[in-house]
Amino acid sequence: MLKLNNKKFAESDKEFMGSLFHKDGTCVGYYKVNKKSISIMDMQKNKVGVICNNVLGKASKQEDGKYWYSYGDIGIIGGYDSYIDQCEDIKKALESTK
Repeated sequence: MLKLNNKKFAESDKEFMGSLFHKDGTCVGYYKVNKKSISIMDMQKNKVGVICNNVLGKASKQEDGKYWYSYGDIGIIGGYDSYIDQCEDIKKALESTK
């Protein structure tokens, strides 16, 4: 399970369903570990962000089906209070998925 800005993301459907009964809260989406990045997805498994090269980026799907990556707040994660908090979350996410 990943935590970004105090929002939880599950790796599998089983982990997502298990979060429904946790006192810490329900997951808001999923994540997938790729070869060089981590994809962040919403509850419908649509890609909304990515962690790559120690940066959390917003993913926007284009008309041709490809993704445009940019800096910006991801809706389901929200804005961080500080850049340091964001960097620490990214570091924890990368360490937990090794």
